[in-house]
Amino acid sequence: MPQPRPSCTLVLDIDERLFSEDVKLEVQRCYAYVCATLVRTHPATEGEPVNTARMLAKLGTRHYLHSADEGADELWNDVMERWIYNELHKIGNNMVIYNRRQREIGGIELFFDWVEVELENGALTLAWRTDSTSFIAPECALLASRARTLLNEGSCGENVVRIQMPSDVSYERQQQQAAEDRARIEAEKAAAAEAEAEAARQAAEEAEKAAEASFLESPALKAEEEAAEAEGETREELREEIEEKYALPEADFAVDYTLWTVVFEDGTERDFDSTAGAFAVEDETR
Repeated sequence: MPQPRPSCTLVLDIDERLFSEDVKLEVQRCYAYVCATLVRTHPATEGEPVNTARMLAKLGTRHYLHSADEGADELWNDVMERWIYNELHKIGNNMVIYNRRQREIGGIELFFDWVEVELENGALTLAWRTDSTSFIAPECALLASRARTLLNEGSCGENVVRIQMPSDVSYERQQQQAAEDRARIEAEKAAAAEAEAEAARQAAEEAEKAAEASFLESPALKAEEEAAEAEGETREELREEIEEKYALPEADFAVDYTLWTVVFEDGTERDFDSTAGAFAVEDETR
């Protein structure tokens, strides 16, 4: 018997400070091939704008979250996990490509902080934070399956309505560690560049002295060499400009999704270690 095929509506929820009719039209044009796309705005809050891409998974009244429901495991394993993977793949790539196009045409880049999926008509929402380039890896679909398994085992408690990956505390720690690593690497690069420049300066001085001593420096030859160097520098600058324009950006760090925040129906939250399958040691119900 053929399995049903889910449909998707993608809701792009954008901070009002970044919204305009031009942005709306460009977003709808670029995301048209992904799925049916709606662009919404929300009021600005303190701090940097936060944008969310929300997938609404539509599969009629079928149940696939709870293993106790007939056919739920088969539906999840054969349909939903692959569907989530494919949708994340399309959306993640499109976010990166959209911003590359904006750089090419001098437009405004649009970064999404969260990608969410609403499952079983809103019974459960999974939220993944994107990396610094606004990319979401399709392998996050495996985290969806991990969450479903833990929910069915009862490890996350009852009446769970939302799981955020990673928790805010975990992500802030990752950001801080990445900043420290970046500062260390930049300092090492600066020291290496300074040493290289000093070595080059000394080599140039020695070469100049040798040329003067042996009377080998010809004005015509020197002019020819300088012209060749200038042409080489121009080509290198052009190559770097093209690479910078079309290259895909690198993320500041790879997001670690191990620690989650589990949100319950009454609005309380608890941090959860997905590897241990238990609430985090330092967790406090909020």
